[in-house]
Amino acid sequence: MQRATNILILILLTGCAAPLVQPTSQTNKNPEARPIKTNIEALLIEAGQNIPPHSTKLILRAASIALENEDFRLVQQLIQNIESPYLSKENITLYTLISATLALHLKDTELAVRLLDDKRFQDLGFTVDEKIQANRLRARAYKLRRSYLASARELIQIDQFIPPEKQLANHEEIFSVLLQLSEKSLGRQSEISVTNEERGWLSLASMTKRYQYSPFQQLNALKEWQRLWAEHPAALVPPSSLNRLAQIVEKRPKNIALMLPLQGELGKLGRAIRDGYIAAHYAVSPEAQLSIYDSTTTDVINLINQAHQQGAEVVIGPLDRDRVTRVALNSLPIPVIALNRTREGEINPNLYQFGLAPEDEARQVANKVISEGKFKGVVIAPSTDWGQRNIEAFTEEFTANGGEIINSALFAEQRDYSNIIKALLNVDESEARAMELRRITGERYEFAARRRQDIDFVFLLASPLQARGINPTLAFFYAEDIPVYATSHVHNATSSRIDTIDMNGIRFCDIPWKLSSEDPLQVKTVNTWPEASNQLAPFFALGVDAHRLYPLLEHLKENPTENVFGSTGILSMNEQNVVQRSLTWARFHNGQVNTIPMTFSEGE
Repeated sequence: MQRATNILILILLTGCAAPLVQPTSQTNKNPEARPIKTNIEALLIEAGQNIPPHSTKLILRAASIALENEDFRLVQQLIQNIESPYLSKENITLYTLISATLALHLKDTELAVRLLDDKRFQDLGFTVDEKIQANRLRARAYKLRRSYLASARELIQIDQFIPPEKQLANHEEIFSVLLQLSEKSLGRQSEISVTNEERGWLSLASMTKRYQYSPFQQLNALKEWQRLWAEHPAALVPPSSLNRLAQIVEKRPKNIALMLPLQGELGKLGRAIRDGYIAAHYAVSPEAQLSIYDSTTTDVINLINQAHQQGAEVVIGPLDRDRVTRVALNSLPIPVIALNRTREGEINPNLYQFGLAPEDEARQVANKVISEGKFKGVVIAPSTDWGQRNIEAFTEEFTANGGEIINSALFAEQRDYSNIIKALLNVDESEARAMELRRITGERYEFAARRRQDIDFVFLLASPLQARGINPTLAFFYAEDIPVYATSHVHNATSSRIDTIDMNGIRFCDIPWKLSSEDPLQVKTVNTWPEASNQLAPFFALGVDAHRLYPLLEHLKENPTENVFGSTGILSMNEQNVVQRSLTWARFHNGQVNTIPMTFSEGE
């Protein structure tokens, strides 16, 4: 009786569900939408007239149709109402693959892997298509959990079964996943790999990472790799980015103009960017001609025209946002890589916008908490223009993805944050209720204040000094179990352990330059300019990455899924020619900064 009731409810839910394809007008309805829904309803009606395993098979077929049409809400309802999924081989296979796909859509990677590793599923004999589908799902799960080597292994295992016309897509995915690992990890794994196919992939990725900032050296190394691994699948069907190397080298600009403020208010930042660029220039492409222009007082359009007349093929700069906006509104004779964003999102086909916008970090925090299933949070920020801009950027991204800001608190320059934290967490209301109860009853009794229980996280916008006061105050007012997220503003790479002990537990995103010292160019730059490791570090890193970007402009523009693993983050380009940065995550622990590790231990 209960089973029949459940089937009836599913039929009603299907009938009430929103159309799978929303028509743009009454006269432009998708003719396939109703037949799809009708097919699902027919399957469910038939399921209601049968018992497992046949009824289960029918519901799974209905779920499969819903999945093909990306109606994940209906898929979830159908899967949750299956009583006996493990009574037949066909049902086990379909149930596992659909449920794992749904789990990945819901970002529940642990459940997806558990389903795919279930012995009842693993003991079945798979068809080739089922094997490919299962491995791809497991690869997606591992990738989402940042276990990149495990993800690549799943794809390498099925490469031999994939039809030739689809092999390039599989190779692209293997290669892009492996490139998430460091050159050191790739080299170590290559030495201990047990199969030639895996070892070849690892050595190819390791070589690519080693010469990623020098297309000319990378091309020569690729030719040598292809000679040694002539029969390897990646040599027979190379990833597209490697196929384009020769073209990138041939079209690489040989005359570059660097246009920065070297005096005045922005002079210190401009000189740091200049020195970072020069370090990369002489380390990688000393044969290229480099001209440096001071943009402090001269009109930027006149400077660009002057540089073009003197033979420049690309301009790097300016830095000031107003000048970048002016550049965007003018016709440009050559490509310009601006080191900031325009004020109102102005674009220009010859303008590429690259910078250290703090709002990008706030958006990344929003995506991070959403990906971890945290949808309710509070915000603590300074009552400044900087604080307001970052609150707006975070709120826009967070709410667009289903998040809810429960409360917020603004602070000024102060040492005691007790009052704003008590109000933020509703501790003051708890204390007020206790005082009122004592007044009414006339009795004294033991009382423990309580904080609000409806928040998943705290988003903190603060300097290191401010964070050292706010973080302990949160713990004092009973929020020690609520995770705190912050932007790079909270992290000073030169702070002592004593200075950071009060920031224990804070998670934050920051540029690789400040969190790692594996890059030889970074080490050399810091040795030459010690200030490249302090507050000017991001601007030295910006100069280095500007040099890494300019040969790849067209490549990144034509291939938006391609990345550059830079010192300011993992870089990619959107359709507006804006360079986007994905930062590294870290956490304060016992006065030290630890990058957040991968979920699985794969020796990565």
